[in-house]
Amino acid sequence: MTAAMLTIPGWMDRSSRFAALALMLGLTACGGGTKQASTTPAQVAGASGSSQSTSDSGASAAAGNSSGRAASDPNAAGASNAPVDANGQPQSSNAGSLVDAAGPPVTLPSYDPDPAVAKAQVEQHLQVARAALSGPVPDAETALREARLALQVDAASVDAAAMIAFSYYHKRLYDTAELVLDDLFKRESAKQNANVYYIYGLVYDHTNRPEQAVMSFKKAVEINPEHVSALINLGVHQLQNSQYTEALSSFERLVRQFGRSDVVTLTSLGSAYRGHAADFPAGSPDRDDNVRKAEAAYKRALQASSGYGPAYYNLGLLYLDNDPFPGLPDTLLRLNTSKSYFDQYKNMQNVDMKLYDDRMKDVTKAIKRAEKQLKKSKGSGGSAATPAPEPAAPPAKAKAKRR
Repeated sequence: MTAAMLTIPGWMDRSSRFAALALMLGLTACGGGTKQASTTPAQVAGASGSSQSTSDSGASAAAGNSSGRAASDPNAAGASNAPVDANGQPQSSNAGSLVDAAGPPVTLPSYDPDPAVAKAQVEQHLQVARAALSGPVPDAETALREARLALQVDAASVDAAAMIAFSYYHKRLYDTAELVLDDLFKRESAKQNANVYYIYGLVYDHTNRPEQAVMSFKKAVEINPEHVSALINLGVHQLQNSQYTEALSSFERLVRQFGRSDVVTLTSLGSAYRGHAADFPAGSPDRDDNVRKAEAAYKRALQASSGYGPAYYNLGLLYLDNDPFPGLPDTLLRLNTSKSYFDQYKNMQNVDMKLYDDRMKDVTKAIKRAEKQLKKSKGSGGSAATPAPEPAAPPAKAKAKRR
């Protein structure tokens, strides 16, 4: 019977039967088992000791039992890389995994910054940039550097990109500033940002596009009613365009709501009242009320800075243009007061001499005309006019020296 089994064709069948017989008889890896293993083909355990292809699991098990060390020695011929149990038997592929053998799964760290931290860092850079531009001499280079650092933290920050445009504006690179704004304006979020419109307005102002500047400042104030800088610029344009009612609203807000008491704002408020007074007939209560408010605003401006020439100039215009002047019925007194304020303007810094000369011609003609009428009145038997007192203007000794 054994001879008949040995003549069964096919090595695989004989090897399988030998393995089964060894299990039934409890054979150990010695004696005849060793000789049986010698019949294994070279590709299973050749001279080089290379392991068998993992596609043949039956032969691998037989080779491992014949060597007595393949299950525990990964370098042995025919050794399997699969995990084994305590008895040296291969485990199911689901019983363990390479992840289990290597430890717990590795979680990669997140390099995204915390949004709150990033926002705070951006604001810190922008605060430095704003401070650099708010000084008497704006430091555009520092502002530009800080704005770029803010963008490194948050590349999507509209305020940081707008600050870059603002820095270029202060460097007088108006075309570059506008290019930055145009690129930024492609974002929907930029179209709801008051700073973007404000900087557009400044660029338009300095490139002789006043209508677009007005629209930009107005839009900035609509988005952010507390954008003081945009409101100031809007008010200035309203004055220039003789929109005195609108200008009055803007500068009253600046003084009353935002507490602005600087010489420029107060002078502009006075000019808004002066212009609005002309909307009413001479001698009407509304006109007189606006004239008095204009005078009070100009004098408040001079209290803030006694050397501010435009306040003197506008006081001269106020007295020149309003006849009769509230509480001052004497024409010559009114005109001499006007002339006194123009003279004060002449002694201020940055005086526009052409403007001064033009106004002095106007007031001189008006004085001569008033004097001529006074003489006619005397010649016709009218009552003599009361001599005019000293003008209600700062004394000559208080005049600033012209530089």
